[in-house]
Amino acid sequence: MNRETKMSKKKGQALVEFALVLPLLLLLLVGLVEFGLLMFSKIVVTNAAWEGANAGATIVDPAQGDAEIIGAVQQAAYGLDPALLVIDIDPGQDEPPRDQPWPAPRGSQLTVTVSYTFTLTIPSMTVPVSARAVTRMEYQNPP
Repeated sequence: MNRETKMSKKKGQALVEFALVLPLLLLLLVGLVEFGLLMFSKIVVTNAAWEGANAGATIVDPAQGDAEIIGAVQQAAYGLDPALLVIDIDPGQDEPPRDQPWPAPRGSQLTVTVSYTFTLTIPSMTVPVSARAVTRMEYQNPP
């Protein structure tokens, strides 16, 4: 065999090896991107829950308390689909101690839970992402 034939066979072998490994490398790259997006969603959902709890602790208008909390959560959930966000506030605006006369609910516990459904591309499946923030209410109902 001459030298040129050996070189062309080695080039062909390298091309075949690359063709076999390329799909695995692309799958690994897509998996890393998907994992990064999932972690981004988890961080944003956690931050949104804390922002909602903070808004709930210092409500300006107790009659519109839940609306203030939901607005704070949706504003903090930048980059996520608002239609896929599920916001749970405990206790609700019309539940004790938030509906009690002055000085309630100061010092009572408020829990804001935010859930989000993240959809993976490869494999095609959904992953639930949720976070919960607990704080003490600092406002007082008007007398």
